[in-house]
Amino acid sequence: MLTAIKEIINPDVVIDRDKATKELMLKEDGPDSKISKLYITNIPDNAFAFTLDHQPGGKDNRWFQQLSPYVDKGNDKGVNKGCDLIVLWQEANAHIALIFDLKSDKPKVKATQKQLDNSELYLKYVLSMIATHYGIATEGLVIKKAIATTDNRAIRKSATYRPNAEASQVGNYHIETVVLRSHKTGYIALQQLAR
Repeated sequence: MLTAIKEIINPDVVIDRDKATKELMLKEDGPDSKISKLYITNIPDNAFAFTLDHQPGGKDNRWFQQLSPYVDKGNDKGVNKGCDLIVLWQEANAHIALIFDLKSDKPKVKATQKQLDNSELYLKYVLSMIATHYGIATEGLVIKKAIATTDNRAIRKSATYRPNAEASQVGNYHIETVVLRSHKTGYIALQQLAR
């Protein structure tokens, strides 16, 4: 499955991980962003990551203003919403996908839910292409959804990651807090996001 998705996804939207540190980095360039770089740690060797929020700038930006050029970019129902990151990996005999978005401030629950759900629909569309064109079964993929925020008021207290602690659940996703370090930089483990 991972090999097939690598062949389907546009290389321009792939997010490479640092093989030495097993981290991948998300950048937030918005002027209101409280975090400029988020490092997601403990990325497995077999992981594949891409974004649905690619903004290359210039004339190429028009190709990425919506998830598909066949969808009206003026639609305001959520069909053009995409997340910062989708990571897929294999763990034992299971394939897992994390659909993830970074929010600087307290997230708007309904808007965030639409964004995560629409990204899941897009992922399922790609998986259906894998099943149809590659003959690979994709039904067993476990999909997890999470956001991280720099606003610790958005979730229950306890900023320390405890593997057995329950995540703060909203809708069908959970929220994690990222503690900022110097230069508006944060770190969070993939396992914390995918619990």
